[in-house]
Amino acid sequence: MTKYPKRLIEVDLPIKRISAHSRREKSIRHGHISTLHIWWARRPLAACRAVICASLWPDPVDELCPDEFRKTARELMTKWAKDHLKLMSEESSRRFIAISKDDSKLDGNVELRKVLLDFIADFANWDNSTVPEYLKTSRALTQTAHEALGGEPGSRPLVVDPFAGGGAIPLEALRVGADAFASDLNPVAVLLNKMLLEILPNCDSKIVGKMRYWGRRVKEEALKQIQTLYPTDSKGQKPIAFIWGRTVRCEGPGCGAELPLIGQVWLSKKPKNITAFGLSVNQEKKLICIRVLHNPRLNEVMAPISQKSSATCPVCGYTTPAKNVRLQLEKNLAELTATDCLR
Repeated sequence: MTKYPKRLIEVDLPIKRISAHSRREKSIRHGHISTLHIWWARRPLAACRAVICASLWPDPVDELCPDEFRKTARELMTKWAKDHLKLMSEESSRRFIAISKDDSKLDGNVELRKVLLDFIADFANWDNSTVPEYLKTSRALTQTAHEALGGEPGSRPLVVDPFAGGGAIPLEALRVGADAFASDLNPVAVLLNKMLLEILPNCDSKIVGKMRYWGRRVKEEALKQIQTLYPTDSKGQKPIAFIWGRTVRCEGPGCGAELPLIGQVWLSKKPKNITAFGLSVNQEKKLICIRVLHNPRLNEVMAPISQKSSATCPVCGYTTPAKNVRLQLEKNLAELTATDCLR
């Protein structure tokens, strides 16, 4: 059985510093893939970049670590200490300044591990993600580690992500000098990854104009199809979103009011933007009108109509039990499905 050295990620990782860069990345707008397309549960590029480097590079302290990797890593980190101190963070520069004055400090494998982890922490910074010196060094370390661990000379390590989602992991794998294979069960994710990893890198600056053109075309066609669902209000303003709620009939004696199943009445509890649902009831016509209130008083906020799957009517006060609510919803769904089939 072939034995392999531990990778850096198996022994240590500057998580606190990487997390700080990941938090800051949420506010990045220019050049970030999150502005190209929206994807839920997006993984921070900073964390992915750091994890991939630490997974591809062996731990110099491990006795099975190839000497070729240790040698290259020492040469590159010594060069960083002498030529690129200005590119280092304050937390990393102290160690690198000491090395610039006495490069024998890197003779120990433990110290070499520490400077590699410092390099990874600084490379996680969004500002450094496209700096040529960081890219060149990280790719050299990746290539050396790959060949020293038995990879065919001239080939690159392969990072496989079968659930790539928004493409953070394969993108960062390419950035640090590895090949990437990305896939996903969601065809939208497959399309996004193909655009991000294959099409855009091979396009010239004209692609920006083309994307804007087709973006406008898609928007125009979408508006034609959905504009009837977004009617203007009394002031001529067009809403950009609706809150949809399923409805049931009140089963109270002689009532039959239509009840929207609303359980959450607070839209925002931020101190400067408190927003909630308010309720007005027309007892004669048995109509329920729901309004959005900004900075309301507590007595103006409506009580939830739906609680624990039951529905309490604001008109008569009768509570339709959860079992009957489910039966009504199942009946409505069956009728809706039958209507769709007839169409």
